[in-house]
Amino acid sequence: MSHQGVQPVKYVKTLEGNYAHLFQFTDDGMYVVKFYKVREYRKREVVNEWLAAKLGEILGLPVLPVAAVDMPRKLLQEIPESSRGTYRAGTHLAIPYLNRAKSYLDLHQPQASLNVLNANDLAGMLIFDQWLNNNDRSRTNILFEEKKDDSVFFWMIDHGRCFPGMYSWDVQTLQDPPVYRVDMPVYKWASSLLPDADPLYEFAEKIMQINKQKIAEIIHAIPENWEVTEREKELLTDFLTRRDISDLPDLVIGANRS
Repeated sequence: MSHQGVQPVKYVKTLEGNYAHLFQFTDDGMYVVKFYKVREYRKREVVNEWLAAKLGEILGLPVLPVAAVDMPRKLLQEIPESSRGTYRAGTHLAIPYLNRAKSYLDLHQPQASLNVLNANDLAGMLIFDQWLNNNDRSRTNILFEEKKDDSVFFWMIDHGRCFPGMYSWDVQTLQDPPVYRVDMPVYKWASSLLPDADPLYEFAEKIMQINKQKIAEIIHAIPENWEVTEREKELLTDFLTRRDISDLPDLVIGANRS
């Protein structure tokens, strides 16, 4: 899916929370559309989703691909007025819809006994979230695809509350030290499935090996309509190349030792 590729053709439904909507696209696929500046206090949500997907992709993590898509006014008018908010025609964010995936809370199997097909990515999630300062890895923000052999493949979703300032970061907040939430129940579960701490250190090293220029290129590719200034892009790059990345494994281990 790309900005020049498949496009939305039909509104399907509004998803839980009223902040995202399901649309059918020209490839007959279903995509979740999140709108830029759906509320003033959530003005950075789609930027965070964009960056998390692009950065997760180059690290080989189970993130869904994203694309900036043009949403015409005609399609916006198909959304029920009670859920329409202040949406404007223009460039917004589309994410493939996993219609058969289940949340952490909806699985039939006890979480401790799950056979996670991509369990090696759990260490990546633990470090990646702290790298981006994700403050919202709740039990509903990972999804599981159940396979025929009773294994599951997990996906990382919903990255709207990242970076210092979360939904509404700016020049000031991006210079604040990150506030980590490393003792979330999902992190305790993920930590319990790791054989030892080595994968955490390995993934932190993998992040530090990303060329700073590559990170800057991803940030500078943020759609212009999402109103990220050059100074903010510089600060995002600085945040993602900060010195304390090597300390993140110890942070995770200390919070989830039990």
